[in-house]
Amino acid sequence: MKILKFFAVLAISFSQFAWAQSVQISEQWVREAPPNAKVLAAFMMIDNQSEETQTLVAVSSPDFERVEIHQTVEHDGMMHMQQQEQLVIAAKQQVMLKPGSYHLMLMELKRPLIVGDKVELTLKFANKEELVITTPVRKSLPEAAHNHH
Repeated sequence: MKILKFFAVLAISFSQFAWAQSVQISEQWVREAPPNAKVLAAFMMIDNQSEETQTLVAVSSPDFERVEIHQTVEHDGMMHMQQQEQLVIAAKQQVMLKPGSYHLMLMELKRPLIVGDKVELTLKFANKEELVITTPVRKSLPEAAHNHH
């Protein structure tokens, strides 16, 4: 009986590991804000390497009261942020969360954050899987993004 339990735990662990390998996060960063700011933004590349669509439905962080998925859209010549209930990442596709597009709004900061600090984010998907990532705080865009000027 103990052997069966061992293999059941092993199978569950392997399936979670295999799923985590199918969704990769890279280029993640949080924009540093002025000392009194209560809202920050997080950006990243979400790479769905699986054969199935993945849907990000929630994000949380111990450093913030709440985290929302937002998209910047143009309406009547003005840019606005709209909260999104979810973010769909099609099979074998990537979605870049970046300034002026999709991003995470980190609200009600619980502690001061400065360049070099790390923020833990837990990404929750519709299939009940979670992915915990560590995200560095930076002043602005990573240097590579500035090279196009």
